[in-house]
Amino acid sequence: MRLVRRSLPIQNRESQHNFPYRRYLLALLLCLSGHQSALASSSVTLQWNPALNDSRIAGYEIHVGTSSGTYRWVYEASDKGAATRQVSISGKEQGKTYYFAIRAINHDRSLISPFSKEIGHTIGDATQNSILESDEVWVGPSWQWVSFTQTFTDPIVVASSSESGSHPSVIRIEGVEPSGFWIRLEAWDYLSRDATTETVNYIAMERGRHRLPNGSEVMAGRLLTDPRESHNQVSFTEIFRETPIVVTNITSNNGNSAVTTMITSVERNGFSVGITEQESNTQKKVAETIDFIAWEPSKGTIDGTQYLVARTPQPVDHRPFELDFGSSFADPPLVLAHAQTIRGSDPFTLRWSNKTSRNIYLRLVEEQSLDAELLHHAEEIGYLLLGR
Repeated sequence: MRLVRRSLPIQNRESQHNFPYRRYLLALLLCLSGHQSALASSSVTLQWNPALNDSRIAGYEIHVGTSSGTYRWVYEASDKGAATRQVSISGKEQGKTYYFAIRAINHDRSLISPFSKEIGHTIGDATQNSILESDEVWVGPSWQWVSFTQTFTDPIVVASSSESGSHPSVIRIEGVEPSGFWIRLEAWDYLSRDATTETVNYIAMERGRHRLPNGSEVMAGRLLTDPRESHNQVSFTEIFRETPIVVTNITSNNGNSAVTTMITSVERNGFSVGITEQESNTQKKVAETIDFIAWEPSKGTIDGTQYLVARTPQPVDHRPFELDFGSSFADPPLVLAHAQTIRGSDPFTLRWSNKTSRNIYLRLVEEQSLDAELLHHAEEIGYLLLGR
């Protein structure tokens, strides 16, 4: 990254619409304040979703100003070409609000995309949004709105539920917005009664690739499934150093049947995910959106929230498995867990119960639309824990 002091070139208006500028969603990830003097300077790190499908893109311009729509400084970020995804900017005054926007450029700047959505940030503002928010809510069979305590730019939402009811259900999320989302529990189609109310833990994370304070990486994304495919391949924007834990949720409501996600082939460069109905159905798939979070196994703290990301020490089947996480948390943490493999052929969901500050029980719960048996092959399980 280098500071550029120059006159801006005239945009090639004909080419503006050919640049995939809608992908440049700017998100403020980190503000490291200096001294609390009004004259002290600080730095901010900005990150965006890079465009990797246009060979013309050579880098990005980050425009900064002290009033909305008027930019005084221009920074260039091109150390990784089109794959460049963040920049750190220093020398800004405490207490002053700055406005940021980004656009893509080609090698000779004859092509420049339109600006991304602008964001504003006050240096040293302790109320600045975190990249994630998590909570525990009671959810039943009726649609209910869950509000965030902050406003996201483009949130990704995943969730998992407890098992206190007598029959299996799946989580359905839709209408994810910067301020919240809709959620309900769906009973499998063969059941004649509604799903019972369960405790649901969720994470909302700003869409994109994030480097955490301890250096570990996490990616939050969304895909639209191809109904012609049994599984859809997802490629990460960058290869992880270690195979990540992946959790997913359907975040649309386009079909008429209860469905859940199945993950397989999790590797450092991507994974495969499919949608399944109950076993007795003919699996007439429709296109749905799936939100996912891929997080490197690690532990650390984000904005005061402690987290632990790992795999269970052994595969889990239909029998309750005690996951012991010791003294990592003072209170029962939020838990997000998902099978990372598909070894059994019957549809299933991963449910949890008896959560404490030291342990939790996980098991695979099949549905019984075609037969009564509930035995399932052991699957590899990945989990995220967040708490204090």
